[in-house]
Amino acid sequence: MAVSIRPAEARDAEVIAGFTQNTFSWGDYVADAFLDWLADEDAAVPVATDDHDRPIALARVRMLSDRESWLSAARVHPDHRRKGLGSALNDWCVEWSRQRGAAVARLEIETWNEPAQNQVRRLGYRHVATVVDAHREVGRSEIEPATNGGRRTPAEERLERAPRAEADGAFIAWSTSDLARASHGLFSPEPWAWRRMTAEDVYSSRTWFCPSGWIMAEDDGEELFVKWLVSVPEDARRLVRATVDLADGSGYSSVHIAVPSLPWMDEALRVNGLEPHEFYIFEKPV
Repeated sequence: MAVSIRPAEARDAEVIAGFTQNTFSWGDYVADAFLDWLADEDAAVPVATDDHDRPIALARVRMLSDRESWLSAARVHPDHRRKGLGSALNDWCVEWSRQRGAAVARLEIETWNEPAQNQVRRLGYRHVATVVDAHREVGRSEIEPATNGGRRTPAEERLERAPRAEADGAFIAWSTSDLARASHGLFSPEPWAWRRMTAEDVYSSRTWFCPSGWIMAEDDGEELFVKWLVSVPEDARRLVRATVDLADGSGYSSVHIAVPSLPWMDEALRVNGLEPHEFYIFEKPV
């Protein structure tokens, strides 16, 4: 079958919702986000179509900085898999990135998904980092897993908003840390996306600190999203606990932390009730 690819249109929404609704055991987010994606001027949503111009696969690509693109949301209709549609869409996204000045394209794949990993390796990507996304609900009435059924006690340390003068120290501490090396110098400016970290990111973001380290976080009104943190093995548990307290005390319903995967960082998350879900980040020159 010849592969035809074009930019997605609003009229494609119903068809795309139909073949993406059961992507995962819990469903999928693509149908809910699709129209918002079309309105994003720094992104594109290509679709592969059948002989009747009906979408049978899609992907999303966006610029996360002037030189970095991020590919995501690759979906192929179950009846049209193993026909090269995913690779063709990836090539389209890389070319779109190149035309907009990107020097590198990145994407992430679950650590268990070996077929997808092998596919992107054949396309020229290499594995550069292993990262985790970890979530938990928060609330004073919740039982704390680390206390064998007891109620969670307040953290030993309290996170406070960091003044701008703290930014240089935080960035320098991170730049020379195991966290920076493990992440390939990347951080997560928004959930499920990673790009290069710069000092300006620390200056322009909401940052908190305590004796055990720093965090950078945003929110959507319900969830506190920690997109970057700085700590060391002996302090990480206290920093994560203070982060959970910050989310709880600020009235959020949950906390989401995105960090590179390191044994001591994963353990700090688990002890505080967050289960790390691992992903590999792949990149290729554009």
